Amino acid sequence: MSQEKKHNVSHNEKSLKKAGFVSLRYRFILITSLMLLLLLTTLALVLGILQTRTIQSRIEKQGLAIAKNLASVSLDYLLTYNYVALEKLVNQAVNNPEIVYVIIHDKEGKVAGYSKRPDLQSKLLTDEISLKAVEAKEPFVTAHPSESGQVMDVAVPVYLPNSRDQWGTIRVCLSLELMYQQIRQTLWSIIILGSVALAIGILISNWVAQRVTRPLETLVKATIEAAQGNLKQNISIHTRDEVEILASNFSFMIQEILAQKQQLESQLKEIKQLQQYAEKIVATMSDGLLAVDVDGIITAINPAAYTILGIPRGHIVKGLPVLELFSKEIPFADYIRQSLENPSGRNQREIHLQKGNETQVLLTGAGILESYQKKPSQIIFNLNDITVLKKLEAKIRQGQRLADLGTLAAGMAHEIRNPLSAIKTYVALLPKKIDKPGFMEKFQRTVPREITRLNTLIEELLELSRPPKYNFKRTDIKVLLRQSIELLETDFRNRGIDCQWDIPNELPRVMVDSDQLEKVFINLMQNGAQAMPNGGTITVKVSCKEKLLVLNFWDTGHGFSPELAQNIFTPFFTTKAKGTGLGLAITHKVISEHGGQIEAKSQKGEGSCFSVSLPGIQD
Repeated sequence: MSQEKKHNVSHNEKSLKKAGFVSLRYRFILITSLMLLLLLTTLALVLGILQTRTIQSRIEKQGLAIAKNLASVSLDYLLTYNYVALEKLVNQAVNNPEIVYVIIHDKEGKVAGYSKRPDLQSKLLTDEISLKAVEAKEPFVTAHPSESGQVMDVAVPVYLPNSRDQWGTIRVCLSLELMYQQIRQTLWSIIILGSVALAIGILISNWVAQRVTRPLETLVKATIEAAQGNLKQNISIHTRDEVEILASNFSFMIQEILAQKQQLESQLKEIKQLQQYAEKIVATMSDGLLAVDVDGIITAINPAAYTILGIPRGHIVKGLPVLELFSKEIPFADYIRQSLENPSGRNQREIHLQKGNETQVLLTGAGILESYQKKPSQIIFNLNDITVLKKLEAKIRQGQRLADLGTLAAGMAHEIRNPLSAIKTYVALLPKKIDKPGFMEKFQRTVPREITRLNTLIEELLELSRPPKYNFKRTDIKVLLRQSIELLETDFRNRGIDCQWDIPNELPRVMVDSDQLEKVFINLMQNGAQAMPNGGTITVKVSCKEKLLVLNFWDTGHGFSPELAQNIFTPFFTTKAKGTGLGLAITHKVISEHGGQIEAKSQKGEGSCFSVSLPGIQD
């Protein structure tokens, strides 16, 4: 017998012998007995309550009748204060064995007659029941315990004919012991008959249970053999009820199980092979893989993720909170935190990690693994170290900029020639006209101005060609735009320019160098202002489009032709009378380094629009 079959046999034996196991037959007998007991108890309670109410009502009516009869007889005696006759009357009334005592109170509440207690005549009774009875204006009935057992006290006030003047009170006390004796007899009768019925019910339920459980025991044995591996059984049960249908269906089921067993074993082998294949792929893939559950606990991590995230190989992180591995300030921890707070598929994002003096660039993405209930169960982060690609991309751009220097050289020669010519002319005239009045003043004004022009040209050219060193941070673009507008607000007011903006309150944050981007905004708005020498309007509008942040800078200036728009970002190309033509080229470079785009649209005489698109970070 295989280990699996031995385990199944042991499991079945333990199931039958474990604590709390009760046979179905005994359960049926127990339930039937409990139902009979409940029925008999309910019957006894109901009959006891009904019998008590009936007898008590009868006794109450009897007491009221006796009291009213005594009230009519004793009225004349009370009026004449004939206490002797009243005493005789109450002693005659107690001849009834159900009457415990009879008391007649006069109009002052004193005892005018007390059965077999002449010593209490003319005395006031101060017990609670006596006080309530004397004060009662209507018939008063109360049941209470006494020395002779449970009794019922009935009090009836005595009134003068055609008057509401109370002239006394008649009290009759009746014993309830006979009532309780009848109730006890009834209960004992029910108990005896119920015991006989219970015994008969147990015998009948045992017989019925055996007819039901015997075929079920046969079926249980068949299931035990099936669990041991014996699937070739022929179960024959003929009860002509649901048990026979159950046995037939069970036979069909084990045949189906036998047919599918080999198929499942074959599929299990394939699943194991696929699992090993997937584990090998994950272990050998160059991309990092980090899986966490919705509570932030690490469930899986591959070797590449260890290397990319700088986690020591011997350090076991599975089962640890993922946020404990990273500092709260780094962008990757923020990205994980957002994913846990809002589990949803996230697009790829570039994350910059500072490692010493070098910056590591990760291309990250998050995928959601759902449970069978269509709820997020795990979040899988894909980590791709693109630091080398980013450096190569920067080198390619640097090479392209160097290749463009040949083109820039012609523009530089033209821009440098004019200030150099002016400087050369003044230097040549210096020995001859140094003593001429006004020459030195003009010399000192012109030469420094041209030197400053050359210096500005060289600085802008160096900024265009040097490798970028940006400090990218999560930035609120709304704050950055308003800062830029406030810097130019005074200059716009002096030029007669109205600056308007349409910036929504809820905008996705962007990963940018705020200093470089602020220069871009100021340059675009200054260009618009320079295109409106007689005043006008600059409009800044921000919107979101397909996960991009779009910023439009409109002006109402003279504009330019569509042909010029194609070359407007080319170095040394300008439509201004004065200017180096490097401002928009530098702007284009900054936007490109941020992974964005800039476009210029204009019509001659209808103003222009510069549109900047930046990738947004979903909060």
